[in-house]
Amino acid sequence: GLLAVAMTPIVVTGGIDLSVGAVVALTTMMFGAASRDWGWPAPAAAAIALGAGCAGGALNAVLIAALGIPPLIVTLGSLSLFRGLAEGITHGAVNYSGFTPSVLRLGQGYIGGVVPTQVPLFAAIFAVYVVLLHRSIVGRAWYAIGFTAAGARYAGIPVARRLGLAYLLSGLVASVAAIVYVAHLGQARADTATGYELDAIAAVV
Repeated sequence: GLLAVAMTPIVVTGGIDLSVGAVVALTTMMFGAASRDWGWPAPAAAAIALGAGCAGGALNAVLIAALGIPPLIVTLGSLSLFRGLAEGITHGAVNYSGFTPSVLRLGQGYIGGVVPTQVPLFAAIFAVYVVLLHRSIVGRAWYAIGFTAAGARYAGIPVARRLGLAYLLSGLVASVAAIVYVAHLGQARADTATGYELDAIAAVV
């Protein structure tokens, strides 16, 4: 759900992000390494995971928005890059587990014994994207770019900045999804979220 929400403005602009599953894999490994190998507390481990997700999104943003390379080519390459980094951190052999109850509560707990604890997080991010897409200048720019990027540019819309924001947010939300994923399954693996990019694209469509 989180990946699909983050993918929506990218598809609206006429682009695609094939790297979201790999970003999830990389950020789960960063979260796992920080928590288990480095002994960092959960908030600090989450911060480095979110930072890694933002960095991945920023790399895509620069290559696509600033340099004008087609999104399909860029994100196909970054998929391999991020997945390779995730494998490299653990040499493809280490799985992180044994996370604290406070971490696991995010993915396995319930509010009032009924509502999963990750649902309010999803609802909040969903609401932010609804406002962005339908009630903001940024959202109107995304739709204009999707209709015709050249026309949007002539209309005075900062196309590169708006495109870059969509890919940056995609990386950030993918890292949030990674933390929820680790909390839900109680482990972090390098092959996490394999094929999730296709599920996200299908959900958006």
